[in-house]
Amino acid sequence: MTAEIVINTGRESFVMLDRVLEVSNSRIVGARTFLDDPVFLGLESLAQLGAYHIRYLTDFSRHVFLIKISQCNLPPRKVMYGEHLLSGTLLHQSNSSFLCRIEAKRDNKTVMEGEFLFAAVDYDHNFRSDNLRHHYAKVFSCLLKDIKTG
Repeated sequence: MTAEIVINTGRESFVMLDRVLEVSNSRIVGARTFLDDPVFLGLESLAQLGAYHIRYLTDFSRHVFLIKISQCNLPPRKVMYGEHLLSGTLLHQSNSSFLCRIEAKRDNKTVMEGEFLFAAVDYDHNFRSDNLRHHYAKVFSCLLKDIKTG
């Protein structure tokens, strides 16, 4: 018997990015507007930006997840407000791991930054390609085109 796990964030969507402005093999830039959101949602936005960058680099052919955040500086306030420019740079990669430097800036000042380590693994029976690959590719396409992902 398999138990179903339900995670309810209390939000309509768990996509913490408003749009992706540019992407290349070495860099990704996105944006997010916060409305007195807790700092952990800013951290989640950075992690999602990095994960979408790795998915893009692997042509959405592998499941990507965050392993570790190191050397992370958080803003002194407990909430985030206003539009933030998010950017990530690929520092190192192997076949299955990717180290990125990701930051959030507001008014051209860095308010949050850190090194994020991601893993990319083959899809399997737990992380099924037929569901996830299409989903992530579609969400990424919407973010690039500035279309609401719902």
